[in-house]
Amino acid sequence: MLKTFYVAWREFTSTIWTKGFIIGVLMTPLIMLVVAGAIALTKNLKGPRLIGSIAVIDESGRVAQGIKTRFSPEFLKSEKEQLVKSVDQTAKEGADKIGLSEDQAAMASGIAKDAINNALSKADLTIEELPPTIDLAAAKAALAAIDIHEKNRPEGSPPPRVAIAVVPAGAVTPSAEGVYTKFELFTAQKLDFEIQGRIENKIAAAIVDARITSDDRIQRSGLTPEDIRALVKEPDANTATLTKEGEKKNAGAAQFLLPMAFMLLLLMSVMTGGQYLLTSTVEEKSSRVMEVLLSAVSPAQLMIGKIVGQMCVGLVILTLYSGVAVASLIVFSFMHVLDPILLVYLFIFFFIAFFIIASMMAAVGSAVSEMREAQTMMTPIMVIIMLPWLLWMPISRAPNSLFSTIMSFVPGINPFVMMIRLTGSEPTPTWQIPVSILVGLISVVICAWGASKIFRIGVLMYGKPPNVRTLIKWIRMA
Repeated sequence: MLKTFYVAWREFTSTIWTKGFIIGVLMTPLIMLVVAGAIALTKNLKGPRLIGSIAVIDESGRVAQGIKTRFSPEFLKSEKEQLVKSVDQTAKEGADKIGLSEDQAAMASGIAKDAINNALSKADLTIEELPPTIDLAAAKAALAAIDIHEKNRPEGSPPPRVAIAVVPAGAVTPSAEGVYTKFELFTAQKLDFEIQGRIENKIAAAIVDARITSDDRIQRSGLTPEDIRALVKEPDANTATLTKEGEKKNAGAAQFLLPMAFMLLLLMSVMTGGQYLLTSTVEEKSSRVMEVLLSAVSPAQLMIGKIVGQMCVGLVILTLYSGVAVASLIVFSFMHVLDPILLVYLFIFFFIAFFIIASMMAAVGSAVSEMREAQTMMTPIMVIIMLPWLLWMPISRAPNSLFSTIMSFVPGINPFVMMIRLTGSEPTPTWQIPVSILVGLISVVICAWGASKIFRIGVLMYGKPPNVRTLIKWIRMA
């Protein structure tokens, strides 16, 4: 037993203090910090300002003036002020919902305002109205030949035409069936997609205004287009979750992503420790260190020690990241979405999943002499890893369906599936949890027994890597 402990301690320390492990563990938070820094550094970057005109062919005779109004400097200034006011209000409401401080809310609001300024300052567009009798084909051909970028135009040339909008009469006045005709928008090549979207939205809004002002029923009511828009605007809801302790903030997407978060924690911790176990076993065997180790300990002691040591590595990762996740929920006052018993089940199913995966990794590592050979024998392990990842959405949506229930008792994948079910949208029947744990423990015993047989023979076998039939033969022989 003491020798097994020494092997486990050696595996743990030789992994945990390596630069690769430390960098790998810190990689995720570092990436998040780098992304946040990149956003902060690039938020004020601006592309070249586009100066040009939009040609409007108004066959209805009621829309062109509204389009001109919406592209006028006065309207754009008013629009910007309204957007900034809306951002401030949204930031304040969002901060109240998720518990952000005033400084954090101000930072989020500032980023949004910078984005608005950048978006609205991308273009300076004017409107030119063309008669419906104009040769549209010739106008489109001329637009196709235009280079809208200033650096490619002759110095002193007038601003180019960047788009042509054709508003048919049917876009304002519906047919007998009550169907409106779509308007057409033709743009120059390489027009920025944000600018194109703004043009579409403003023309569409002007058409809606024309429909409202030309409708006899609305004219009789005395309502303006602004009144109509305010009436049909969908209201926001103040959503709260009722718990035994009282009202709590609604988690929204956090509740939906909870199953995926738990599964990722499980996969990350299991695969990290399992991969280190596979790598160290193959390296020790290929460098003949394995023969020296076996002179001091038995194959069973060596395998168990390596599994336990790498299990502690996975446990460190699981504890670290789950601790960060729980701390985040506490900071943002979302702790009510997490039942503390789920953390207990997370560690229980981690032990089961790790021993299953680690036993298979130890068996593969002992049977080959190079990592290249190990890749060809990893198929069963990758199936166990990928299936829960592919099925987490349907299982979390219907955790008590027949399919989800059956998958909970399939050896190998049942630890992952049960964690998805336990964090899903419905409570899992109580009796299924201990049964799933029992199935997992039986799977651990079987996998460990088979892996020990393969490990005992494979660690001293060199040459051509064995196939599945040979591995089964080793299990029977040992």
